[in-house]
Amino acid sequence: MGNQNNHSVARKRLSTLAITTTLAAVGVGVVGAGAANAATNTPLAHTQNDAVAKTTAAVKLTDGGANLLNATADLTGTAVDPTLATAATGTLNWGDGNTSTVKFDQSTGAAIAPAAHAYQAAGTYKVLLTVNDGTNPAVTANASASVADIYLNAALSAKTATKTSPVTLALTGSAVDTKVAAGAKTTVDWGDKTTAATFTGDPSMIKANDPKLSHTFTTDGTYTVKVTLDDGQGQATSTSTQTFTVTVSEKTGVQVLRAAGTDRYDTGLIISQHQWANQGVTTDAQNRQQAKAIVLSTGNAFPDALAGVPLAKKAQGPLLLTDGLQKTTNPAVLAEIQRILPTKGTTVYILGGDQAVSAGIESQITALGYNVQRLAGADRYGTALQIAKVGMGDPSHVIVARGDEGANNDGFADALAAGPYAANVFGGGNSAIVLSSFNTFDPATQAYVTSKLHAGQQDVATVGGQATTAVGSITGSKGLYSSAVGADRYATAAKVAAAFLPAGKADQVGIATGLKFPDALTGGAYMASVDGPLLLTAPSVLPVYTANAVTGTATQQVNIFGGDQAISNTVANEIAALVKVSTLGKF
Repeated sequence: MGNQNNHSVARKRLSTLAITTTLAAVGVGVVGAGAANAATNTPLAHTQNDAVAKTTAAVKLTDGGANLLNATADLTGTAVDPTLATAATGTLNWGDGNTSTVKFDQSTGAAIAPAAHAYQAAGTYKVLLTVNDGTNPAVTANASASVADIYLNAALSAKTATKTSPVTLALTGSAVDTKVAAGAKTTVDWGDKTTAATFTGDPSMIKANDPKLSHTFTTDGTYTVKVTLDDGQGQATSTSTQTFTVTVSEKTGVQVLRAAGTDRYDTGLIISQHQWANQGVTTDAQNRQQAKAIVLSTGNAFPDALAGVPLAKKAQGPLLLTDGLQKTTNPAVLAEIQRILPTKGTTVYILGGDQAVSAGIESQITALGYNVQRLAGADRYGTALQIAKVGMGDPSHVIVARGDEGANNDGFADALAAGPYAANVFGGGNSAIVLSSFNTFDPATQAYVTSKLHAGQQDVATVGGQATTAVGSITGSKGLYSSAVGADRYATAAKVAAAFLPAGKADQVGIATGLKFPDALTGGAYMASVDGPLLLTAPSVLPVYTANAVTGTATQQVNIFGGDQAISNTVANEIAALVKVSTLGKF
């Protein structure tokens, strides 16, 4: 399936946007995605006569998504009196010698944000906003924006290990600006006084199976693994570090844990609570980290969430389900959002239109102060394309899975295993998922998949027979895509699991029912985040394909998603027996 470098991943978002307001009476708020520092959006104001509405200005600076070092100015709150809009002028000086013109809507007086701006190098820039309504004195305010040309996105496969089981590091999504890539350096200090592993150049070019990303500890103890990415330019803003704690003990054995809630929403909450720390805590005593985003989808249908699993991994947060037909979010789900996600510098992605997740839910979350981004198309296929193009940044690799309901409401089955595969393995991870309608495409999806078919390389993969038929029907597609097709949904999931790297090893393995979708979606997002595959089982019978996949995988933890109605106690105990565990634990 190839290991083609994902060029859209090899880009960076603003790592830090520190703000200083230099005028006592006026200010500009600048906030970047993932920013550590909050800012205020203080309106610009000056004395005006009673006949003219007050001129206001506010700006938030956000990253350009997939475009490295791009900055986008959100001018919500910047306005002049509509009667002065034609003559009014605005200028946004980016601090690097470039300016953008700000225009105003003639009917509302609201500012129209200029196009995104691309900085050429990392550094600290003074951003100056000037608003002139043509009648009163011009209003100015400035802010300090510190931008970096690197992005470190490291993930460690295990929190615990034995002296015979290696832990592996994933750097999927890490990137540096191409202009400084040659001098960039990634260092991995395993914390046990062994020689640190070093890599030079663009970290997105480091192969997932590079042996230097795998390490075996030889002595019991607790170790702090430190990963550092430096662009080599000698600037503090261009060095990023992440740390992880690993406990090594010969007593550490395989665990089998079950995540079982009272319903589909509760199971998703249990999974989220297992993984993510309270907001304001970078890493807690349970080695849970703070989420940077949340992906929210309806729990009433499966298509939108299928494509959202790799987005949750990329955005570094959970996939949560809510009853999208209601006017407000499920109370327990809303409480979990507020528990794990700060309101500043974070995003709640809502998947699907307001028929999937109501406008009331969006308004409720927005009112809490979160940046809400709805990814929606005209239908499930269009929504999947929006997630791929906007949410995932249009990556070079794409996986096709079936997205229709199916004659027996089972159209989701083959696609359940695709999420972790897209997020971790195919194309080095960070691949998008798009949907076929049984064995055909709508025109827009077919055009998108066709654009990813390139001679001499395989940037497209299919999961399941119907999706494979759909891609095979595209003229000239022969030999340009790979596929995972089994005798049934269980065999297909086992084939997908076999592709995880390193071969035959995954620190964690997930298992969900193949007859219902909710547990496999929230559980699949968790498995994507810990770099493990998702297998499927029937509720009361463990398929031989699944059993063989479990016994054929070296793992430390098996996660069963769903209660005994989804996966019976008999099947759960069979799974535990395969890894020589007698007692199931709680997730």
